[in-house]
Amino acid sequence: MSSEGIDWRDYQVAVAEFFRGQGCSAEVDKSVPGVRATHKVDVFVSFVRNGVVCRWVVECKLWNSRVRKEKVLTLKAIVEDVGADRGILFSESGFQSGALDAARKSNVTLVSSLEEFKQTASMGRDSINLVLTPCEEGNAPPAYKFPDGDQPESIFLSQGKLFVGNWGRGNVAIVRPMEKQIETIINLDRYERLDSATQRRAIHQYPPGQMTVADGKLFLGQVFSEFVLAIDIDTQSIVKRIAVPGGGEGAIASSPDGGTIYFASNRANQIFAVNTATYAVETFPFPQGGRGSMCILAHSTKPLLYIGIQRGGTVNGRSYVGGNCFLATFDLERKMYSGYIYLAEVQEDRSDDAIPIHLLFDPIQECLFVGMFQSRRGIYKINEQGSKILATRSFEPNQHNIHFQWVDPISQAFFGSKLLSINRNNLELVIMDRYSLLVEETHYLGSAPNGPRSVVVYGNQAIINYPHRGGLLFHELASAA
Repeated sequence: MSSEGIDWRDYQVAVAEFFRGQGCSAEVDKSVPGVRATHKVDVFVSFVRNGVVCRWVVECKLWNSRVRKEKVLTLKAIVEDVGADRGILFSESGFQSGALDAARKSNVTLVSSLEEFKQTASMGRDSINLVLTPCEEGNAPPAYKFPDGDQPESIFLSQGKLFVGNWGRGNVAIVRPMEKQIETIINLDRYERLDSATQRRAIHQYPPGQMTVADGKLFLGQVFSEFVLAIDIDTQSIVKRIAVPGGGEGAIASSPDGGTIYFASNRANQIFAVNTATYAVETFPFPQGGRGSMCILAHSTKPLLYIGIQRGGTVNGRSYVGGNCFLATFDLERKMYSGYIYLAEVQEDRSDDAIPIHLLFDPIQECLFVGMFQSRRGIYKINEQGSKILATRSFEPNQHNIHFQWVDPISQAFFGSKLLSINRNNLELVIMDRYSLLVEETHYLGSAPNGPRSVVVYGNQAIINYPHRGGLLFHELASAA
């Protein structure tokens, strides 16, 4: 990289972007506290290798002259003071002989060409093992933890790859479930915020929301930002930021052919249909009065779209005090709503505050399962048209759930003739008969704040993300087939 016409700030950003592309976290102009002082470093890099968090201090000198010995000694001192593993000093103009001597037999690496460094570096391409960690409770399964303390808030399985959205560090990890290894880490966008206490600017990462895969890309809502991201899976590159009024908080799903993704905004009360090749956007409003959504699903073969709406429903034209959640079915060919069913429970002229939180279509029975949040109804079984309740499966609070009347079955998945459910407040995985909804097995998953989150099935295993246990749980399902 030539220093001519390049701003030093751009040089810092280019260095940081390179490390991010290798699966690292890289923060520009980072204030790093040390034993003796707080140091402002150009780029602060962190990543996990063999279960150990590694931290590098990177300095970028886009000078017209070679770097002197004193700068190397200063970097060595900073590395030691902050407890970093290595220092790296970039200088496109090279280094004086004294600087080269000072760096020998030390943990400081000198780099005289970013472009050459890009071509030769392979750091971050190695797989990272999830760390098997027993639960302190002997009757609960172990967790396969993310070594850097990430909290896996969401998971999505596609073609043998498990995409794990981590809120703590604002990234998506691609996990090989068979090997229980992290293949790579994709960092999301960053933003600047002024710390009200210190009046200093700080760099933060946006957390990932719900995810889906279509056309070789991972699509996800980037929470607290104004975008849905399209990420090329092969290169782990953000290839498009799709502007969404109201931000990236909401529900997302893909069409069966992968040609369209649907984003139901939790803020703007609209559905955004995005062409996955051209990124052209078409919008459809929620049904009149409908507000907020955290689940959306496309029918597996028919042009129907199911949307769980949090608020604004009515019964025979009447709206009650409370939530009034409902399910809406949208006909994609006619571009109009064709099905509607009120899901809230009404007692003493008041609706509960329930929310439809998960949708799962059953192609064998041609029906829809709806997992409910903050509802004593539990799971609804609804006809394909989205107009009639066929059955309900309610659950009683167990000994682990002493605060709520409901159990929050917030995620479901099929395994042969079985229906699996994560009952969050009960801290359990429930296995039911797919057709009768009779409970056959319950499995305790351990105690941690906010409980387990989601379940997907890979082969004969149920994979469960448990954010405050810091990892994934793997439950053998062979006996439940």
